[in-house]
Amino acid sequence: MDFPIVLALNFANPALLWGLAAASLPLIIHLLNRRKFREMQWAAMRFLLAAIQKNSRRIRVEHWLLLAIRTLVILLVVSAMAKPFLESLGALPIIAGQRTHHVLVLDGSLSMAYAAGETTRWEQAKALAKQLVKDTRRGDAVSVVLMADPPRIYIKDPSPNHSEVLKEIDGITLPHGGTDLAASFTAIDRVLEASPIAQKEVVFLTDLQAASWRKPEGDKDEGLKRAIANLSKRETRSVVIDLGKAGGANRAVTDLGLTPPIVTVGTSTLIRAVVRNFGPEKAEGVHVRLIVDGRLGPEETVDLPVGEDQAVVFRHAFATPGDHDIEVRIDDDPLPLDNHRWQAVPVREFLNVLLVDGHFKPEPFEAETDFLAAALNPASDSTGAPGLIRTTVVSESQLSRLELAAFDTVVLCNIAQFTESEVSSLEDYLKQGGGVVVFGGDQVVRENYNRLLYADGKGLLPAAIGANVGDASKKNESAFGFQPLGYRHPIVEEFANEPETVQASLTGTRIYEFHKLTLPKGSRAKIALAFENGDPAVIESPRYRGTVIQVATSADSGWTNWPAHPSYPPVMEKIVLEAAVGRLAERNVQVGQPLDQSLPVSGASAAVTVVTPDKRTLATKLQAEGGVSQLHFEDTEISGPYQVKVGPPLALESLFTANPNPAESDPAKLDRAGLAAAVPGWNFAYLTNWKELSNNAGAVSRRGELHRPFLYGVLVLLLLESVLAWIFGHHASRA
Repeated sequence: MDFPIVLALNFANPALLWGLAAASLPLIIHLLNRRKFREMQWAAMRFLLAAIQKNSRRIRVEHWLLLAIRTLVILLVVSAMAKPFLESLGALPIIAGQRTHHVLVLDGSLSMAYAAGETTRWEQAKALAKQLVKDTRRGDAVSVVLMADPPRIYIKDPSPNHSEVLKEIDGITLPHGGTDLAASFTAIDRVLEASPIAQKEVVFLTDLQAASWRKPEGDKDEGLKRAIANLSKRETRSVVIDLGKAGGANRAVTDLGLTPPIVTVGTSTLIRAVVRNFGPEKAEGVHVRLIVDGRLGPEETVDLPVGEDQAVVFRHAFATPGDHDIEVRIDDDPLPLDNHRWQAVPVREFLNVLLVDGHFKPEPFEAETDFLAAALNPASDSTGAPGLIRTTVVSESQLSRLELAAFDTVVLCNIAQFTESEVSSLEDYLKQGGGVVVFGGDQVVRENYNRLLYADGKGLLPAAIGANVGDASKKNESAFGFQPLGYRHPIVEEFANEPETVQASLTGTRIYEFHKLTLPKGSRAKIALAFENGDPAVIESPRYRGTVIQVATSADSGWTNWPAHPSYPPVMEKIVLEAAVGRLAERNVQVGQPLDQSLPVSGASAAVTVVTPDKRTLATKLQAEGGVSQLHFEDTEISGPYQVKVGPPLALESLFTANPNPAESDPAKLDRAGLAAAVPGWNFAYLTNWKELSNNAGAVSRRGELHRPFLYGVLVLLLLESVLAWIFGHHASRA
């Protein structure tokens, strides 16, 4: 027979225990009223003395028994007022328990899909959660929270309807994302705050994956601390049931990318996947497969050393324009959800680029954009086929009248100054995922750029424009070369493995004059190229859903001889392509991030259907925002392709994909000490043997109240004292 394990005896009102001193009153009264004897010789005394000696032992026992009962009555009364209770593992059958609010918290991170034998950790967690619900006492209430990113509260108000709770748990599906620790604890705090039940308990069912329990930073850390403090203030008991196991094997596809990032029909595209071995042993002969539009393509076999990335490259040419779905898949392992990675590829017939000329001239190669247009859009390549980029050249004055959303990249060449409406139009364009490239030049009004475009680091330009360096009118006296910074940036990375003669076409370029660019502290911008003196030459920075690239010198030959060098066309093409990737990026998101797309304003309120990877069909609508119709769809908790269909009047179809965070593939886990360090100040019970708990789910700590049994004991003792006093008095009178 199994007996409950008593953990501790506590009191709800411990200050009242000072009243236990009153238990000494019967003894004090007894001592004060003891009979005082005076010896006297009397003839008949010998007969009384003989009788007393005969009954003295019985009388003492009777007196001490009554004294003990009266003292115990006081002890029980005072103790009952202090409301004692027992903490135990398991129910105490003879002690009435206070009604308890149980909050079951299920870890909803991707690692819970890890298969331990025939069942996953997620299945174990749900089975144990249901067993805990079944074994709760009558009157206990249950809430259910999913620890995810963002967390989800499935049952907020304490529910005594256990059958409905079981149905709710059955219906919870595992997301393919991570967790937001601070937000999850805040959600738990909201559930507890709304509960009218005094006794509360939170049970976490988790594998304690380190990535899921990582300590938050900044404001989120403060939020976590507040939630933990509230747990302590409410005297909420926390139990962590560890379902994980250290040292598990896992392989994952952690990255998938395309070169070039913008794909056109018939262009040979490099598809580069990265596979990583997170397990403790080398993985040999792992098959990596490419799947395009559901059709199996080429396959590679690789060996994966422990803890290292392995790049696998495929080549593919898309024959038709439109959205295509590519998937890279590896062999199954205990965690199958990260063995795939998808990418939606919008294949274009060409890339549409707008060149805005700040000093337009009709003579060949006299305007600001002539060299750039020739580099981006040659008449044809060596085979006679048209290029992948189509350019449209306009003057500075036409910028405000154009619909920028029709272009993939907007290139601004030596524009003198901007109006606020033009800046607003560029900002809206970036919000739609467009790309903006800004070249300098002799017409740039520094004050206007810094005030409207840079805006103290809050505008679209990543760097402030300072004084000019060098003098283009004195080319023989001032000239600077490029510093490629190890060819690390995608704009120049193709030069890394080229011969020195090819690299010299870039590093041998002469720049006679440029704007001194200064990045603000803490900037997220990346420097693709620098000058020999260390000043930035080409800066790339994200802005909203788009990309901004700022070039310190001119696009023409006014400040540099770069247009005459062979490196100019490929670098210019890379700059334009890199700026345009925002619209590709908006099609491929991380699990849990929304699907966003800007469409023509004529589609406002159009009906939208979304087919999810698990074949659910969900409905939403486009919303009018400014001059566009905005698609915003948040239910992306499952990894894979999402097919979006927009109804009339637009009648469009778009493909999106959602992929898990690679950090969730790392099986590293926390132990008790690691958990205490990740969540400082949290008082929790740590349990690991989940199988025993599933067989006896009542083994979660409970509070058995003792004040009622104590009061029942007082009643029994008072009756007993009265009966014994009558019996003892009857004996004394008869004696």
